[in-house]
Amino acid sequence: MKEKYEEERGETFDEASDIAVRLKVLAGEIYNMQTGAEWLKRQLTPDTATGRFLDSFAQQRGLSRRSAVKAQGLLEFRVSEQPSAAITIPAGTVVSTDSEEPIRVYTVEDGEITRQSTVALVRAEAELPGYRGNISANTATVPVNMPAEIEEVSNLGAFRGGMDAESDITLRARILDSYINRPNGMNAAYYIALATSVEGITKAGVVAKLRGAGTVNVYVCGTDDNVSNETLASVQTLMNRERELNVDVLVARAASRAYDLDMLVKAKAGYDDAEVIAMCTDAFEDYLESIPVGGRLYLAQLGKYLLDTGCIENYEFDVTMQNLSLSGSNFFVAGDIDIEVTR
Repeated sequence: MKEKYEEERGETFDEASDIAVRLKVLAGEIYNMQTGAEWLKRQLTPDTATGRFLDSFAQQRGLSRRSAVKAQGLLEFRVSEQPSAAITIPAGTVVSTDSEEPIRVYTVEDGEITRQSTVALVRAEAELPGYRGNISANTATVPVNMPAEIEEVSNLGAFRGGMDAESDITLRARILDSYINRPNGMNAAYYIALATSVEGITKAGVVAKLRGAGTVNVYVCGTDDNVSNETLASVQTLMNRERELNVDVLVARAASRAYDLDMLVKAKAGYDDAEVIAMCTDAFEDYLESIPVGGRLYLAQLGKYLLDTGCIENYEFDVTMQNLSLSGSNFFVAGDIDIEVTR
């Protein structure tokens, strides 16, 4: 703009002059307009749309972004001797992990150590939804507001089922898949669409003729493997109503298959080790979530998810990690995660 102005005027101008300031402001506004137009163009197709614009495309296909879910598990409260009177553990009792960034869990029901016992097992869930609430066994050991009579607390089993809100990557994959595999009332996509329309079901798989001709088995999963009996019954009722004529549809829980991550990554400058591990862990879990029931895990696709985090330059999987196919009734969940960061 400066060169064109000087060419038209036949003279130069000082950088501190009024016209120089005006041209700089105008150039900035034109740049903002161009970048805004490019951003808007990306929102016009599900291939590149993000955020609420991607949600709009999902709604057009009868889909919606899955919400974040809290991890769930059991807390064990202990005393050394049988108490003289029952000890009540109220719902809302908070226990924390003993870690640099503590994760808090709380009881969701009242518990009690009776006079004939020294232990009480109480259902609990993470305070905040998300993958981070999936804590390992024996890590929730720090009482926050526990009754004074209780001497020890821990989670003997891991907390599972915590999920972050569905990412743009996995939602986009579901949207694009809905264009390719269109439910027509006679194919697997039809039964999968029916099953995932039920609240609490995140994925479904279909196996035909497992029980003979005219039979269809639909395997469903929710957060981890926590599909309640009520949700399972709702899916079965829907299938019975909407199934094809003369087809026997059976709905069952899909079984989880843990997959361990053991890898070495080279971090980019500007990211500390904790950030790299957290981002790679999220990418790993996002990829597992994108694999359908009965799907196949490819290390090459997992590598793309990892590189797309932008925090690593390269990665190296342990030799024990291999491509893996699932049976039609299984789905992947994250197992042990071991990520070593180098510079």
